[in-house]
Amino acid sequence: MSNQPALRRPWALPLVLAGVVVACDPAGGPRVGSQTNWLQACRSDADCGDLACHCGACTRSCSSDESCASLSGSVSCVPADDRGAIALCGGDRPSSPGFCLPSCDAAGCPDGTACVAGVCSPLPEPTGRVTIDTSTRYQSLVGFGAAIGYVQHEIARHPRKTALLSAMFAESGIDVLRLENLVGFAGEEDLSDTIALVEAAAEGLGREPTIMLTSWSPPPNLKASGSIVCEGNPDTCTLARAAGGEFDYAGLADHWRASLEAYAEAGIEPVFIGVQNNPNWVPPTGQPTEACRFLPTEGTAPALVGGDFVEVEYPGLAEAITAVAGRLEGLASVPGIVAPEVTAVEYVAEYVSRLDFSDVAAITHHFYGADPTAVDVDALAALGELGERHGRPLLQTEMTADGFGTAVLMHYALVVEGASAYLQNEIVGTDPPSAGSEELISLTAQDFAVEDPYFAMRHYAIHTDPGWVRVAATADVDGLLASAWSSPAEDALTVVLVNPGLSEIATELEFGEESMAASEVTRTVFDGVERSAELGDLSAAGILRVPARSVVTVALER
Repeated sequence: MSNQPALRRPWALPLVLAGVVVACDPAGGPRVGSQTNWLQACRSDADCGDLACHCGACTRSCSSDESCASLSGSVSCVPADDRGAIALCGGDRPSSPGFCLPSCDAAGCPDGTACVAGVCSPLPEPTGRVTIDTSTRYQSLVGFGAAIGYVQHEIARHPRKTALLSAMFAESGIDVLRLENLVGFAGEEDLSDTIALVEAAAEGLGREPTIMLTSWSPPPNLKASGSIVCEGNPDTCTLARAAGGEFDYAGLADHWRASLEAYAEAGIEPVFIGVQNNPNWVPPTGQPTEACRFLPTEGTAPALVGGDFVEVEYPGLAEAITAVAGRLEGLASVPGIVAPEVTAVEYVAEYVSRLDFSDVAAITHHFYGADPTAVDVDALAALGELGERHGRPLLQTEMTADGFGTAVLMHYALVVEGASAYLQNEIVGTDPPSAGSEELISLTAQDFAVEDPYFAMRHYAIHTDPGWVRVAATADVDGLLASAWSSPAEDALTVVLVNPGLSEIATELEFGEESMAASEVTRTVFDGVERSAELGDLSAAGILRVPARSVVTVALER
């Protein structure tokens, strides 16, 4: 949590009254002069007398301080590229060269305004309210994170490695790392680059990250095809058989035992392991990818082989997990096995129904196929009920979407499903930087770029930690998505608001009898230029602007 130098109770009555006194003090803030509507909230020029309505504020367009001289007080011409002017205009650059605005100073801002990104801006009338109830508690947070994927070697040798690692961990708040199990893969015996990444995460976070170790494929000797990659060959994209003809569950269990011993020797002890990523999937022809097909339990399933549908025998994920769990006994540090890590929500129930939950620590799934504009809330609610029935946390472990889509999907996974973790597919990718990029950070040979999904995840991750608990956050306006998280010591609270609509929502936060000493507001407007923009304290009235297609985080401390 960030510490704010000025102590405030943003919604406490004594300070609200104090704000009124400051506004009435002739020595404090800009005086109205002849512009009787100066710095009032507005909808059109007709609301502003001889001033004009710019981005919801009665003020004057300007290109120099001289244009603002007739306005009493410490008013200056704030240029269009200033963060205060951008914040006033809902997170985008204004078309005017600048606005006459008072800067925030020791005297405070006038009544009816608040200090936002360094300038006094009018407070709009609320069009929505979010009520926080910290006594109503839900799931405990495991964390937010992403897969390292296939680029650990590129990261280790990147010319801007120090800045890149800082962006990956210290600046993002990401605290869950999903690693691929590389033991048994030719050329991957050296784990030094993975070790360095885990150490960098610990240094950036100030504590150990949560490590999830997952198999994208068993090594070649445990594959029916003899290869870790598959493409359109569903009859061999699966587990090899032992000498007796049975599927080699024992060999898979031995592989996982050896893997965990190798990682432990390297100083890496996973909290979770996944026996197989995407067990329900075989890559299509032309897209060779690491994979290994498992059914929920051992049996047959129809598959298109050589142009004809035939029944193909497959191993069972339930049997594989039982074998692996038994082989982990006696390890100094035994990780929890997560399953089923299927590609999408609709496959979870079938696999879960066959699992022995004495061997399973958490229910995991990916989010592919989810549409941020039409989320299947019934399916997510059913998944939440499944987790409650089995007494296991739900972890969303892999997804790619653009920035705003990520913000929306995170809300639904966390609030409707009740997921305790949300992981992006890649923390770093090598696709060229682009407006629609779906990795968190894009990497080039000489540089890197932080992409929009990074900012979406950062809004949830930077002001929460593992062990925080989701508490009730109820919006009274359709379309405003709200979640809130309380620290274990109940001395900090983080509220995240997402507006998927096309119109701004002026939102009032209501905390009941709660009171806090410090606050910090950040905002990202995906159709604008603001990205994790620091706007300052929450206003004394508890009102903030949530523009269209934006995400706003309010971090508060007692």
